[in-house]
Amino acid sequence: MKQVIYLDVLIFLNTAITFILLLACSRMMKLAPSAGRYVIGSVLGGASSLIIFAPDMGFILSLITKLLFCLIIVFTVYNPKRLKSVLRQTGYFFTVSFIFAGIMLCMSSLPGVSLISYNNGIAYIDVSMFSLICAAIICYVVTGILNRITRCSQEESVLYNIRIRCGNATVSMASVLDTGNSLTDPFSGDSLLIASEYDVANIMPDEVRNYIAGDSHKCESLRLVPCNTVAGETLLPVFKADEVLISGLGINRQLRNVGIAVCTRELGKVILPANILDK
Repeated sequence: MKQVIYLDVLIFLNTAITFILLLACSRMMKLAPSAGRYVIGSVLGGASSLIIFAPDMGFILSLITKLLFCLIIVFTVYNPKRLKSVLRQTGYFFTVSFIFAGIMLCMSSLPGVSLISYNNGIAYIDVSMFSLICAAIICYVVTGILNRITRCSQEESVLYNIRIRCGNATVSMASVLDTGNSLTDPFSGDSLLIASEYDVANIMPDEVRNYIAGDSHKCESLRLVPCNTVAGETLLPVFKADEVLISGLGINRQLRNVGIAVCTRELGKVILPANILDK
């Protein structure tokens, strides 16, 4: 009996699955890529499903091909700058993919779901949208539990020395690597450092000073980002630091054009996002 595979269903299904996997990966890694990167990465994942029509490539070649597509998707969505980031993000993507594959395999035994074809590591499943949504919810719950277990098994914060330079002015202080800081620029998706106005007063641009002082008419081009805290939601002004030096615990990292979000509370330390050292 010939197996009938509908091309539109195949691509749509794998595009949707890739999108769900990317959302789960971003949740675990506390990254926030732009919507455009999500869309392009998801479409690439859907396009990669076309290798189901290729002749049987065997286990090794099939694995290499899937790894290549995985790297392409990771670079497209997350744009890692360092080898450590590439390995970490690819590892997360594979981990979430395996979790989702296991969930889908279990769901394939449910009534109304059947595995029609499998070739070169690509499965064509006759699955309803309801089943797909259920699998997505289960995947999110599982990754959320794993993320919480991972966070609880590590230190919640790690201290580093930091020096921030804007033009000819610099400030130096302590900084804390906070796994709970997921503040990002909504336009670029870049992670942001959080600093108190008192700690970065010597390097703040005039627009930031004016905004904090209530002179909003003198800061037309100022960038503001929404920030959610236990006290509620607020807007934080953001400026770009020319150079940020982070050192301590065997780390010596130099970063350029890093966004600094300024709050009015006294923090005593700069709050670093969890993924800042992966850049």
